[in-house]
Amino acid sequence: MFVEFRKQTSAHLPIGHSFIPFDILLTVVNSHEIDSQLTVKGLFTELPYSDMGLRYHFTKLIDSGWIELEAVSTDARLKKVKPTTKLLKQFGLVASSLACYLK
Repeated sequence: MFVEFRKQTSAHLPIGHSFIPFDILLTVVNSHEIDSQLTVKGLFTELPYSDMGLRYHFTKLIDSGWIELEAVSTDARLKKVKPTTKLLKQFGLVASSLACYLK
């Protein structure tokens, strides 16, 4: 089951040799699912990686259309991190391909 999980996430998500992108994407999607407003600062605080490592992968995920930033109307210094439609669709594909293992 775990090997299949790794295969499916690698097939549908931009995961290479590092788990940092996976953890970023998982945190963003989870925040979206529970209707929480995840900020960039909150994301970086939540994950156990260096700021430099996070920033590198975070920027790549934004540039390639996996996540997006949205201004917070009450504070111009804050930006919310949101999943794109592309990311939600790909997580849906991962979930359907692993549904038989999750019963």
